[in-house]
Amino acid sequence: MQFHCTARGVSFGVLVFLTSVNCAFAQSAIGLTLPASVNTVLGDPVTLPATYDTSSNIVLVQWSKVDKTDPNLRRQPVFSYYPPSESSKAYGDYEGRTELVGSASLNIKSTTEEDEGTFALQVSAEGEGTQEGFVDLRILRSPTVTVGPSNPYVISVGRAVSLSCFVRNAKPNITSLRWIKDGAPIDSERFEAKYSGGNLQSPNLVIRHITRSDAGIYTCTADHVVRPGSASLTLNVHYPARIVSMSESQQVAVADHVTLQCIAEGNPPPNITWARNGRRLRSVTRSVSRDVRECSMVFENVGMNATGTYVCTADNNVDKSDVKSVMLTVDDSSPDVGSTVAILVGAIAGGLWLLVCMGLTFYFLRRRRQRAEKKRFSFYCKMGRTSHGPLGDTVQQDMLDMGRHPDLQLPEKSTMPSAPMSGIETLRRSKKLRERRYARAIYPYLTQEDNELNLEIHDVIEVLEGEDGGWCLGYLRGRIGLFPSNYVRFITAKEAAAAKHVRDKLETMDSTHLPTKGSI
Repeated sequence: MQFHCTARGVSFGVLVFLTSVNCAFAQSAIGLTLPASVNTVLGDPVTLPATYDTSSNIVLVQWSKVDKTDPNLRRQPVFSYYPPSESSKAYGDYEGRTELVGSASLNIKSTTEEDEGTFALQVSAEGEGTQEGFVDLRILRSPTVTVGPSNPYVISVGRAVSLSCFVRNAKPNITSLRWIKDGAPIDSERFEAKYSGGNLQSPNLVIRHITRSDAGIYTCTADHVVRPGSASLTLNVHYPARIVSMSESQQVAVADHVTLQCIAEGNPPPNITWARNGRRLRSVTRSVSRDVRECSMVFENVGMNATGTYVCTADNNVDKSDVKSVMLTVDDSSPDVGSTVAILVGAIAGGLWLLVCMGLTFYFLRRRRQRAEKKRFSFYCKMGRTSHGPLGDTVQQDMLDMGRHPDLQLPEKSTMPSAPMSGIETLRRSKKLRERRYARAIYPYLTQEDNELNLEIHDVIEVLEGEDGGWCLGYLRGRIGLFPSNYVRFITAKEAAAAKHVRDKLETMDSTHLPTKGSI
């Protein structure tokens, strides 16, 4: 007989458990070997490893569990394997969740707390007898955590609370303990005036001077070699109702639409009411958010009797109610029928007077502009009459019988931009950068004023100012004067030369009827 010493490790997910080193008896005839102990997590599968080394035929492999509570260490059958017949059998609670792996190892598919204990293995061989070995199965348990006093836990502002944390069934014991609020760790050592406890030595967390910001989800977490355990509760902080917004005092007219509004916050949500002279009034309340409510009172057609003080009260049974008031004043300021008629008549009369003034202003401005136009052109007309007076008078006399086109309307006379000149040559020199412009008369025109030119059909006029419509300033037969632009057609210098040639022939043929005309 000789001793065999072994050290084995078992892997569970990311955890590796190393069994203690143990020495088992091994007879040279069969050579049975197995570890002293194996660790597993409750609910996980586990394999109890075992091997043998013999050339003899094996006739029986049998696993059983030792009942250490029995004085005689009674054994409960677990699994048997008979190699000659290649048959196997599981017993009791192990039926359906155990099997033989390899030559002699036992696999338990899902462990329970009852599986913890000492397992015995017996191996029998022909001519060698039976050899027996033992292995301890240790079931590891993650911690069970509970928190209190209750979930949710309600407390009012200004008070203190102790949140309890209980850890049970941890095997082995937990390694650390901590509290978390809304996902963030609580540092009780740093904020010792606010918190105390909440660690492995003192699991309960004490919170002093409760405020609204202390409301939230608190979680106690216990760290363990298998997996951490945790439990949470919601801390609900109650605070008194407070009116945060209210309609201001108003002064309205009879029949106006008026709304009085009162907004309050609190936890639990406040009950808001409107009252006048101690009598509660009808109103509509709605929720704005979890802790905020709004209450409105509407006057669709307010009357004089609505004048008074209106009181808003917000209450949620936490401390005192919050009360605020607003003043509503209704004025009987509607105008009578006589005043309305007087206002309408005055408005109409004012409008008519404004129209008359605008018409008179337009009339006088127009007359002033016409007079200014005549005054501006008087220089040119006088210059023409001074230089060639007799000829001009003769032409005007001859044109009296020619008449005027009956369908053409004379244009408005506009102010000419030219400065006073000393004669036709001066006017031409002032336009030296531009070629001369001409117009040919297509209708006869008799003058109405002294500063105008008489026109005959085919007359060619040298245009000094104009061409943009209205009246033009021109030179014809040695005279400077105005002529209507819609009685002529504007032509080029080449066309003017041709028209002058035709006009000269006509003058030669009809020289006995008309006086000699000045050349252009």
